[in-house]
Amino acid sequence: MKDILYLLTAWGHWSGSRIGTEYKAAWPIVTASSDIRPMLSDEDGEIVDRAVGRLKVFDPLGYDIVVAYYRGKASCRGIGREIDRDQKYVTAILTRAEAYIAGQVDAILVVA
Repeated sequence: MKDILYLLTAWGHWSGSRIGTEYKAAWPIVTASSDIRPMLSDEDGEIVDRAVGRLKVFDPLGYDIVVAYYRGKASCRGIGREIDRDQKYVTAILTRAEAYIAGQVDAILVVA
């Protein structure tokens, strides 16, 4: 499960930097010498992006939470306040969504 957390964190950085661009990025792009954020290649980013997209069909709330948490860098507590739910509820949905995405990434890699 630790690998999927790393992948989703890197996906959040990858997808956030892709907004409004039509050209593939040349990773890794280092903006500062102390930049140690996890990054993905475009190929890996597209795999994770496809898995996250599949989550939207299976669990729309989980998708919204994953996007808010990993792309928007919102806390579980903040997300809970927005949807009028407890932080534990949001954490449970996030954990379930991460497990689903991990399974989808594995399935995509087996097919490829």
